[in-house]
Amino acid sequence: MPKHIWTPEEDKRLDELKGTGTYAEIAAKLTNEFSVVITSEAVRKRIKRGRIAEQAPAGYKETVEILADGSHRSDKLLRMSAEQSKDVNFLLKAHGYDLDVWELVSARNNIWNVYSKQDGVQTLYSSKITVKPKVSAVNWDDIIKKIETIKPVYIERRPKESAKYLNVPLFDMHFGISNYETYKETQRDIALLLEQGYKEVLFIIGQDLLHNDDMRGRTSSGREIEKVNMERAWEDATLFYIPLIELALDKCQKVKVVYSKGNHDESMGWAFVKCLEARYPQVGFDTRFKERKAHMLGHNFIGINHGDKKKIEKLPENFSTEFPLEWSRAKTRELFTGHEHHEKVIDKGGVVIRRMPTGNEIDTWHDDYGYTTAHKRFEVFEYTEDKVLRIHYV
Repeated sequence: MPKHIWTPEEDKRLDELKGTGTYAEIAAKLTNEFSVVITSEAVRKRIKRGRIAEQAPAGYKETVEILADGSHRSDKLLRMSAEQSKDVNFLLKAHGYDLDVWELVSARNNIWNVYSKQDGVQTLYSSKITVKPKVSAVNWDDIIKKIETIKPVYIERRPKESAKYLNVPLFDMHFGISNYETYKETQRDIALLLEQGYKEVLFIIGQDLLHNDDMRGRTSSGREIEKVNMERAWEDATLFYIPLIELALDKCQKVKVVYSKGNHDESMGWAFVKCLEARYPQVGFDTRFKERKAHMLGHNFIGINHGDKKKIEKLPENFSTEFPLEWSRAKTRELFTGHEHHEKVIDKGGVVIRRMPTGNEIDTWHDDYGYTTAHKRFEVFEYTEDKVLRIHYV
């Protein structure tokens, strides 16, 4: 009978069974569980050698690298069969990765023969794999079905006459790091403005509204960051926006909500805005999953982008090309971006590009790298029919 090659799963189970019966009894259990013949002699030798998990032979350096994009590269010497070397799940487990959390990007296995006096020549594999965190699979059909069960809320409207417009671009709120208490004063200041009434109010929602994009502490790209309580984060975001939207419906002639992608929460942020859309049929919504968007407040062009990809100085070429009619009709052109958590204004070529500040709390990453000095505030913009009237710090 050829010598049995022990797999990591068999070794682990043998370790659990050790001492629970005779070698023959343990061998019978292993044979039954793994559907492979394992003799009592094989069990005896494995236990006697006292090394349930194989150690890499001297001269082989096992390594694990954590790459900048959050993926891992692992290099190990493994005892496995030719079939196992092609088994994705086996490779992930053998390298110590949880199948529910990681997925295989690439693998390369080379035969590595080693010699020992006890075992003679053994065929092992030099196994090199690259893995990345799994991005949670989202069942959008299921989410949409649940959203459709939300009961609409109708507000008895008493809009005030006004010729002014209000733009509410609250970027990088990062609920989960910040909470409702963090933003109660901001909510109050915006409510005082809404009480005046406007011809139209624009809410830009998204832009890293939530700190994580799933329940495992990951961003939209799957990168692992500081994990927050997403149930609480969602509840806090709801407590913040619902009173403002309902007040806007009551006092303003028209209410518009535009979803804008962020790099932390593009899926969860989108789902949040879809829930608002189901709840408030009297509000106009733009929930398209687009990188760049535009909206007109009178003759004021409002361009929207998170600012995490292309340099913001070059964004005007995209907006003028993608929205030519709106661009040509505008008397004032402004582009709103976020991402970097500090304020920057570029006034060039007939366009004002605004990198928006934020009032959010400082997370661990920003604290560790010393990004703690930016002014903590949001800005809300009032417009006449064709120009900026006031900027309010809230």
